[in-house]
Amino acid sequence: MNIGFSTFVLAGGRSGISTYIRELIRFLQLSDTENRYELLMSRKDEDLIPLTNPHFTKRIFSSYTERALLNIIWHNTALPRIGKYDVVHIPTARRIPLLKKSRVVATVHDLAAFAIDGKYDPARMLFNRKLIPAMIRNADHVITVSESTKNDLIRYVRYPAEKISVIYPGINLDFLQPLDKQEARERLELLHGFEKPFFIYVSRLEHPGKNHIRLIEAFERFKLENDSAHQLILAGADWTGAGTIKNRAAESPVKDDILFAGYVPIKSLTLLYSACDLMIFPSLFEGFGLPIIEALACGAPVICSNTSSMKELAGDLIPTFDPESPESIFHTLENTLSKDWTEQKRAEGMAYAKTFDWRTTAERVVEIYRSVY
Repeated sequence: MNIGFSTFVLAGGRSGISTYIRELIRFLQLSDTENRYELLMSRKDEDLIPLTNPHFTKRIFSSYTERALLNIIWHNTALPRIGKYDVVHIPTARRIPLLKKSRVVATVHDLAAFAIDGKYDPARMLFNRKLIPAMIRNADHVITVSESTKNDLIRYVRYPAEKISVIYPGINLDFLQPLDKQEARERLELLHGFEKPFFIYVSRLEHPGKNHIRLIEAFERFKLENDSAHQLILAGADWTGAGTIKNRAAESPVKDDILFAGYVPIKSLTLLYSACDLMIFPSLFEGFGLPIIEALACGAPVICSNTSSMKELAGDLIPTFDPESPESIFHTLENTLSKDWTEQKRAEGMAYAKTFDWRTTAERVVEIYRSVY
């Protein structure tokens, strides 16, 4: 097969979808020596994906294609004309073409706009709720990253269940080599000056969807009711509404213990997960929630929201809370911290994380390509 793979939402490598694209292509190169792939890329992002398989090539386009509206138009006008692909993989719902000449496999990560009113501005909400369902219905097969997203596809888009495959993403191998907690803390102090115990939330700074403000409220209560030196580290790149989050933190009575780390590369993230006392994931809605699995892989205790795919990932292992209630977040935080995250639970979490294997993901994706060809 000749397979075209659109990578135009790499966003400089600083998003969950970017991680999905890079890791999937990395393991497709390791596992597929039969089919030919052409990676469709913006010039700005061409260095983000190294080629290690002679069956893979890149086709580079002007950086103007990075702009969202122009890129959507490009997928509907230029893409049908540029190559004779048997299958095209579109790794995000927002770029699925309404006009096509090839079979289209699409990955749909989430339908958060249906679950969160006001997640985007009115124009983007209209686009997400009205046009994207039509785009998804034009795909020949859809891969979802969770059962939760599959159920949303059936409910909101009325996409046929028999054309949906749930394929969990894998986890970056770097997270499977955690450090001893004390060693990680010593290295953090040496490299970054972090001396105090801390909780961490890894997510882009997006308001209201990622729910930072309710987490800050829960953290304030924890600090005010406990004689604790803990700090809260918010690790993630600025996104829509980042200013609102930072302004709220600046007004907090515990503002000196709320730290914004910005985007954190994987090597440093492994260090933070390994050293933290708790990874808190209070997002209102997630298609998958990869940081939950990353933190478990590093042996960190985790608590998360009881909604969407997070409830699915948590199972019986991870304590959950109502993300719309700062009180619920606070009580779950306090209860989890008061109980030792035993070596058994740590081992169970790490073993669970290892089941999210990119090689298996890539092999199953190739099976989908074959099924639509």
